[in-house]
Amino acid sequence: MNLNEQIIKMKSSMGLITEETEGIDSFLERITTTFPKTKDYIDKIKSFIDNSGCKKIEVAKFKYPAFGLALHNGVVFNETIFNNSLPNFLFIMCHEIAHQYQYQKYGNEKMYEFYLGEIDVKEAAIAMKQIEMTADEFAERKVREFVKLGLLNPSEVSMFNGFYKRAPLMYFEKLITQIKEKIKESGVTDFDGISTIFYNMIKANI
Repeated sequence: MNLNEQIIKMKSSMGLITEETEGIDSFLERITTTFPKTKDYIDKIKSFIDNSGCKKIEVAKFKYPAFGLALHNGVVFNETIFNNSLPNFLFIMCHEIAHQYQYQKYGNEKMYEFYLGEIDVKEAAIAMKQIEMTADEFAERKVREFVKLGLLNPSEVSMFNGFYKRAPLMYFEKLITQIKEKIKESGVTDFDGISTIFYNMIKANI
């Protein structure tokens, strides 16, 4: 049973009702407008996002070279994701939504311990890389599901080979150190405060 199925089963057993993700309607509309082929599959995409527990989806212009940012209170996507091919777009989207499933499974404390805890930077980098690699694997599985459903051609998804698997630990160590310094400077100690720091780092001021 994969992570998605585990969480859905857990919610069902607890009688929890999935809350509507803020911004999801406009996000889904942009998907079908940009990629008309997705119209017959948009309910599958919506269900995938809803079941992740994602509270909010926003599309914005980034000043930081990233496709998306997943936080405990939602996901922010770089508007450039809509310039990608459909397979690449779906992979990026599924990777960021995978993090929302991780927040559900592990909790905010675990996901933010790299920045707030006393964990060694190198240990934190190893753990963060594993989280990103898991999200990559999750996204690859979801993209393959869209192949089985008929949305994508198998030949279109053969290029996925995991960016984070190849990324050196130094990449994560540098990121963690940078964020920890910003958190220390700001004096924030809560999850919303950390989220705001990340948000201000990546979103361009227009």
